[in-house]
Amino acid sequence: MKFFLDNLELILSLAGLLVIWSIPSFVFRGHDIWKVTAATAITVGLLHGVIFWLVRRRQRKVRRESIKELQMMLRDVVNNQLTIIMANASRPDPKSMERVQSSVQRISDLLNTLSEESLSGWKERYKRAFEQMST
Repeated sequence: MKFFLDNLELILSLAGLLVIWSIPSFVFRGHDIWKVTAATAITVGLLHGVIFWLVRRRQRKVRRESIKELQMMLRDVVNNQLTIIMANASRPDPKSMERVQSSVQRISDLLNTLSEESLSGWKERYKRAFEQMST
């Protein structure tokens, strides 16, 4: 299934060409082959366009949902780290400064390692809160 989805455009284009070449062979008797080929090509082109539009619409929807989830994850993690920074920034002792640096580094690491896996891990960790926010 993954192979099909990864190569959808090529597979549909190949299938379209096969239909365009094969349909006129079956309908040729008594009809002008070029008219049948043109009508078949137009039909395949229209179907091709509708399928690609549907696929692209689905991809945009999934992308918007992923962005929304990433924004929620980032907001949560960054706010937690900023709370730590604000609580420790007013203290001049070395341990507090170390916590501030650690929190800043965590934010930086998070931004550099954003991925589907980190999002999945976050969703697993905060599953209950995420489900409550969705309803």
